[in-house]
Amino acid sequence: MGRNYRTIVSGIMEGIDSVTRVSGLIHPLYLSSPLSQCPELFLQGIGFFLSALRGPYMSLDIIPPALSQIESPTDSYVARYPWAAEFAVEQQSIFWPAEELGVDEDEDDFRTKLTDGELHGVLFAQSILTQYELMIGGEELWGGKIARMFPRPEIQRMCACFANVELGSHAPFYDLANKVLGRATDDFYRQWKSDPILAERIAFISQCAGSDNPLEVTAALAFLEGAVLFSVFGFFKGFNARGHNLIPHFVSGIDGSAKDENFHSIASASLFNQCRAERMELGNHSPAQDEALNQVIDQMTQTVYEHELRIIDRMFEVPGNRVVAQDELVHFLKDRLDVVRNRLGRPAQFDLKKGEISNWFYQQLSTVKVPDFFAATQLQYTRNWAKHKLTFRKELAHGV
Repeated sequence: MGRNYRTIVSGIMEGIDSVTRVSGLIHPLYLSSPLSQCPELFLQGIGFFLSALRGPYMSLDIIPPALSQIESPTDSYVARYPWAAEFAVEQQSIFWPAEELGVDEDEDDFRTKLTDGELHGVLFAQSILTQYELMIGGEELWGGKIARMFPRPEIQRMCACFANVELGSHAPFYDLANKVLGRATDDFYRQWKSDPILAERIAFISQCAGSDNPLEVTAALAFLEGAVLFSVFGFFKGFNARGHNLIPHFVSGIDGSAKDENFHSIASASLFNQCRAERMELGNHSPAQDEALNQVIDQMTQTVYEHELRIIDRMFEVPGNRVVAQDELVHFLKDRLDVVRNRLGRPAQFDLKKGEISNWFYQQLSTVKVPDFFAATQLQYTRNWAKHKLTFRKELAHGV
């Protein structure tokens, strides 16, 4: 037994020798010391020694202290942030299975009732939506990074619910629509890589997700969930507004997506505000740092605005859109950017009155207590539990 201990001790000492040569330390422990005759005690001493080395000298093991409670890991399941658990519960209550929306029933509308300009806008938007959802709901953000940045059980629960919606509802829904459009191919899903405008959007998401600053990441996510997609949503929802009744099943899915994304934007802003407040309270976020953060948010606003303008231009590059005007979408984009800025504690940048799209869009957009997100749309559904599917009826939601 003693020989085995001495073998272990010798190995540890070799490791310590290599550390001390690198760090410049000279340790007082040698195998020839009396401690080597008591291996158990020696190993305890080595444990304390290595613990002392861990922070200052073993750079690979350095774990900086958390700057706020919300960023601190815990071994307790006591919820310090009950609002996060409420977000999770609410998200689960409005979960909608993509397969139950019946988007295949819109095939005739897609193929015969849309103008060339409208179909072009639909296909251009659809070419990136699935990839977008995979990134937002995947390891890059809700499905990984956000949960690691805020290692609290209730927040991880919230992140898991959000990731499930992005990957389990939104992405499959857009894929089903692409199948109806005859575009669910590898080439279609990869075409964003060769399109500079679409590639720029994905690069922006990657850049936001690549930051190690939780405040910057959550601020960016608030924009990604609350503004980036909404010009597309406004375009799609125009097919069921102002007397139009085209692709209604598809638009119903857009209603669900818009509610979810808006909900996620509010949650991301809540993480941002909580983290910033705690850092300030603990003296870990100075006024100078806050001013720098505000400048980052202002730059995000401008970046999203300029890029979304290019997206809108591309959706309208083929004339013939009857359902919504390009300038209306630009106005709606500005409105959404100001909404997100307000959530992050920044003043409005555009400060406009609600435009035409906002007037009817927000009537159908709700962020809390939405047991039936079809209630304000032109479709009504009932769940057939025996077949586990939704059965659509042609009557209007408030009709007979």
